Amino acid sequence: MQVKLYLASTSKFKSSILNRVGLKHQTMSSNIEEKSSFKDPYEYVKDLSLNKALSIKDKITDGFIIGLDTIVLINNKIIEKPLNIKEARLNLENSSNNLNKVITGITIINTLNNKIITDYQETLVTFKAISKEDIDYYLENEPDIMYASGFIIENIASNFISKIEGSYYNILGAPVEKIYEILNKFNVYLKDISH
Repeated sequence: MQVKLYLASTSKFKSSILNRVGLKHQTMSSNIEEKSSFKDPYEYVKDLSLNKALSIKDKITDGFIIGLDTIVLINNKIIEKPLNIKEARLNLENSSNNLNKVITGITIINTLNNKIITDYQETLVTFKAISKEDIDYYLENEPDIMYASGFIIENIASNFISKIEGSYYNILGAPVEKIYEILNKFNVYLKDISH
């Protein structure tokens, strides 16, 4: 059985990760407003991932849709994508000497029978104390500072981390381990995914 995967996102970064691990797919823009009525952060990201997947469902009839949404939680507060450098600085200051919870909601829809599975992946990231000088340096030298939470784990920010517990790929917004685990629940395996 050959199946097609569709990612409800045009993120080249997430797409590249999925392709590297054998989860070949097509990308489609989800174009939804990223708002949810859920206050619980786990339900919040699951709801957003579901909405992203559903937003392209009418266009797909022959495969599996993957919807993803990632947030960062610091001191039980959802940290949104910074709108400016001031907010990015505040996010880094709040991360300093603190535990960040990176939570990704994952929804996969089988468009052949309309079965939907929604779940989440969580990774704990412990930051060392970050000096003002390092924060200044980071803000001046990290080109992708306006991503979710204001830190990009695989670049300069890796210098500030003392411990990661859980999926590294989850921090990058593409928790491939959990995605593949859910695909397995649909009886889909790597050999089944058409390229």
